[in-house]
Amino acid sequence: MLHNRKRGIVRSAVVGAAALVLSTPQPGFGEDPKLDPELKGYCPAAYLLLGKATQGDPAHASTDRGKLYHLSSAEAKKAFDANPQKFLPQFGGLCTTALGGPYANRFDGDPEVFAVHEGKVYLFSSERARRSYEKRPEHYIGPAVERFARPAIQGYCPVSFQRVFRTVLGSEKFKHVHHKWIYHLADAEALAAFQKNPMKYAPQYEGFCTLAVAKNHLYPSDPNVFLPAEGKVFMFADPASKQEFMTNPRRFLMQADANWKELKDKGR
Repeated sequence: MLHNRKRGIVRSAVVGAAALVLSTPQPGFGEDPKLDPELKGYCPAAYLLLGKATQGDPAHASTDRGKLYHLSSAEAKKAFDANPQKFLPQFGGLCTTALGGPYANRFDGDPEVFAVHEGKVYLFSSERARRSYEKRPEHYIGPAVERFARPAIQGYCPVSFQRVFRTVLGSEKFKHVHHKWIYHLADAEALAAFQKNPMKYAPQYEGFCTLAVAKNHLYPSDPNVFLPAEGKVFMFADPASKQEFMTNPRRFLMQADANWKELKDKGR
């Protein structure tokens, strides 16, 4: 009884703080995002089946793990549906050269610039990046594999921030790729919720400290210092950062949203 009462007090405190953050409704908060096709609509199966980048056809659409793909033909759709992981580009479609390079940058790959190595598809941000990769494929693939496997928010379950209002370590058994990051979920129920609406549960600003983003710079956050508010989660570097944010949350959020448009590419 005492344990349940304590949990209720903690939850009430968190919800009360969240209400202070965003007293005016925010457009789109808590809504399911529109499902746009991955790979800018290019067919994921064509890289292996046809050996070229091919625009997909919405008439031959498939979904895998909550993501939409357009396939180029009925045959491509059949092959993809039988084994999606065989055809999907490695590293969630990130540029292999950038991720495996000295700065471990998370740049999106161009679906028209690809290479096939040992039966796997790799994307690149430019022709120059692909040429660098082709000189020494394993030089980039090895580090990219290791770096991509590192889970977001230090492996904590993003759904738990809103489901139980505390940090819960996720499991590699329940993982999902969202915005080029691997998230570890606590259990099958959390995984299903995250796959249905990752935008609701993934921390804002890719998990960087909200106050730091509002001040136009990137700083890692502490997964234990977070704030759920109107269907979203905001994270902070430390309790002092969260406390300062709470002095004027509306202003800080407006600044953070404006700054993130430029900062987000630096954080990848």
